[in-house]
Amino acid sequence: MLRHLALLLATTSLAAAEKALPFWDLARWDAWNNMELVQTAPEAVTLGTYTDPQFPDASMVFPSVWRDAASGQWRMIYSIKWSPFTIMAAQSENGIAWKPLPVPDAQPEGGKLAPHHIFTFTHGQGSGVYHDPVAADGFSFKMFGRQDPDAVFEQALADPKHRWHDIAKREGKKRYMSMAATLVSKDGLRWQVKKEGDWATDDWAPEPPVFSFFRESDRTHVLTARPGWGDRRLALRETRDFTTWSEPALHLQPDSLDVDGPVGFYGMPVIRSGPGYVGVLWTFRNSSSVPVNSYNQFFGDFDSQLTFSYDGHHFIRGQRKPFIALNPIPQHGCAQIRPSSLVATDTEVRIYSESHKGAHGRERAAKNATKEPTSAVLLHTVRKDGFMHLRSRGDFARIQSKPMLLKSAQLAVNAAADFGEVRFQITDVKSVPQPGLSFEDCVPMRNANSLHHALTWKKATLEPLVGQVVRLELEFRQANLFALYGDWHFIDAQDLWLIEDGKPAPMKRFDNP
Repeated sequence: MLRHLALLLATTSLAAAEKALPFWDLARWDAWNNMELVQTAPEAVTLGTYTDPQFPDASMVFPSVWRDAASGQWRMIYSIKWSPFTIMAAQSENGIAWKPLPVPDAQPEGGKLAPHHIFTFTHGQGSGVYHDPVAADGFSFKMFGRQDPDAVFEQALADPKHRWHDIAKREGKKRYMSMAATLVSKDGLRWQVKKEGDWATDDWAPEPPVFSFFRESDRTHVLTARPGWGDRRLALRETRDFTTWSEPALHLQPDSLDVDGPVGFYGMPVIRSGPGYVGVLWTFRNSSSVPVNSYNQFFGDFDSQLTFSYDGHHFIRGQRKPFIALNPIPQHGCAQIRPSSLVATDTEVRIYSESHKGAHGRERAAKNATKEPTSAVLLHTVRKDGFMHLRSRGDFARIQSKPMLLKSAQLAVNAAADFGEVRFQITDVKSVPQPGLSFEDCVPMRNANSLHHALTWKKATLEPLVGQVVRLELEFRQANLFALYGDWHFIDAQDLWLIEDGKPAPMKRFDNP
């Protein structure tokens, strides 16, 4: 925590026009040497491991965390059952050490199991909490779940227009009678089922997990779910009012690189980060030497992979490596780690996950094998804009940007060089260092760790180059580089010809970042 505090104090106030260029990929770089692009391993915060003290043998399902603006306290809700979804509340001063939060006026259907029991979704399952930044309906907290046949059958029987009415009347209750439902809350602690909250369609009613994020560019709420019940791929659906929805669209599925064994995708919480969005894709590894004896393979481990989007419309899978590695047996998370809540602070992203010691489909067997808790909330962190980074393969590495129109005289780097250094220079398009702005002229970042280290030179400044086309080169050893900050416009060839002819270069619609 001291390291995070030091990074926070070192953070510089950023200009309004400043852009972030994290190293999700190398699309804006022209050349590199002796360098590798690395997926950052999140740091485990062992003090953040939490099991419900009153229900130690319960599952800790879909933990969702936020910081309450009024009290300044951190709050978390989670369910101790998959179904009926039984929501409990906890509170923390720092988002790490938790204790149950009594909510006396919350009276769940069927009775209160404990002072911190706040809601029971009878005959239903919930999902991760969506923090709606618009809250046009007055509810800042939303949860997209599903109702079981026990609830749907009664509704279908009473409503002649219900899709299942005729079957319910003629044949009775059926397993496939399912409906999507939306739970809403104004404060995250007092919940209710929203009327007309069906977010699915007659031919699309997937099971949880369901997550959502807000796409700022067109003020749209984007739902991430599966294409169908048991269909282990990922689909998106969009709305601006939670009443009118776009058609569900298939978005991600295992592809030609997924050949080591069967995998499936269950859900994807998403966070706004850097120039776009980062998703954490639940990855079910269900390969087995035992033949499949049901609709699909039901047993296996769960980890996650990173996905990235520059526009909030299209996500791409990153390096396809586990983002949070499973822990050794018998630690929490030795079989499943399912990230459910991504929370950004000034210095880091906190990842709160549901974890199990038993594999998917074998959770009960794991509980029967021990008297110790087998499910817990786990906490991991990555530094701000730090999901990916560059590092040297040995001693000095070097990377050179594509040509860019420099729009301000400030550039900065997010880097950890506690025992190394980062040097930098500015060149023209043909890679000729500019006077006073070479590697030899720079004031290197040495034996330092900063979220926003300004690039400076001994005698020269960047002011004379504002409005000109330049390249940035970085040279570094024993350092991790996470992101670059500044204001620029990466140009194409037409831009260059216009600039050389003394004309302005238009901003391109794809100039992000």
